[in-house]
Amino acid sequence: MNMNRILLPACLCAALLGACTDSSVTPQPTSQELFLTDSLRSIVSVDTVRIDEVTDELTLNGRVTFNQEQVARVFPIFGGTVTEVRAEIGDHVRKGDILATIRSGEVADYEKQKKEAAQQLIIARRNLQSTEDMYASGMASERDVLQSRQEVSNAEAEEKRIEEIFSIYHLAGKSVYLVKAPVSGFIVEKNINKEMQLRSDQNDEMFTISGLENVWVMADVYESDISKVHEEAPVRITTLAYPGKEFAGHIDKVYNMLDNESKTMNIRIKLTNENYLLKPGMFTNVFVISKSSDRKLPRIDSHAIVFEGGKNYVVTVADNGKLEIKEVEIYKQLSKDCYLSSGLTEGERILNKNTLLVYNALNAE
Repeated sequence: MNMNRILLPACLCAALLGACTDSSVTPQPTSQELFLTDSLRSIVSVDTVRIDEVTDELTLNGRVTFNQEQVARVFPIFGGTVTEVRAEIGDHVRKGDILATIRSGEVADYEKQKKEAAQQLIIARRNLQSTEDMYASGMASERDVLQSRQEVSNAEAEEKRIEEIFSIYHLAGKSVYLVKAPVSGFIVEKNINKEMQLRSDQNDEMFTISGLENVWVMADVYESDISKVHEEAPVRITTLAYPGKEFAGHIDKVYNMLDNESKTMNIRIKLTNENYLLKPGMFTNVFVISKSSDRKLPRIDSHAIVFEGGKNYVVTVADNGKLEIKEVEIYKQLSKDCYLSSGLTEGERILNKNTLLVYNALNAE
């Protein structure tokens, strides 16, 4: 028996490794007693059976969209001619980066106003100085001094107003104003090209900028399934781009209205988008987990189940490491989890990786 504990797992490891490289290889018979060793642990994984409330899983079609709370649209402030474009779709920009340069006659008018305001301020200050000198010599009244001071204050206010306009609209002199990014993010839309003529009243934005640190997943719920979704319900999300990878979240908002054409209701899931893996426009599968009943049953990974001859089996791991086959009855099987009506109890350990290969080895005659 001691020799079997050493040799049989080694043979099984060789068979499993061979199967990983060639799926047509069938494990060779060794014995009906196998034990979990350190070498086997590198090939299989062990789960513990848990007792959980039975849940249901609703599968929905979804799509990744921008987080509308992080979207900024940039419109032209003045009409003019585009002389330079520095950003393209997909570029990452920081707040304050220059996106484009526009030469505008309206900017030239503001430059003229700025010069006139500066000149008026100089004249008002000179008049005030002259009036104060005349007041000191008795040739002007106090009212004249107050009026001159008011003129200086008005001239200063006008100059400050023009300076604020230059700062807000990024006027750069020589009839040019700079289009700058109002927020940090990615350029997701661009409707501007060099030498393009712009009008200040046009409705089309020049750029649309969105951060991708957080994205929304919008999913469609058919009318018959509306009762199965609610806010804060946990969800799993998969994409075609990343097979085997899941994104976990919760329903953040339920839009309690049906689309007139599709007759579906939208739900929203907010996700943190690490490494910008999720791209707006991606299609997704959204699995909404909802309570099915108050019943509690053993729950295991669906990959741990082996179906053969019309029956379902799992491979268990005893306290001494011995691997055994047990028949189980399935109560409900979801895409990831499986609830059992009999066959296992809470706390038992089972294999959930390469289960079929180990099952074949244990069944070998």
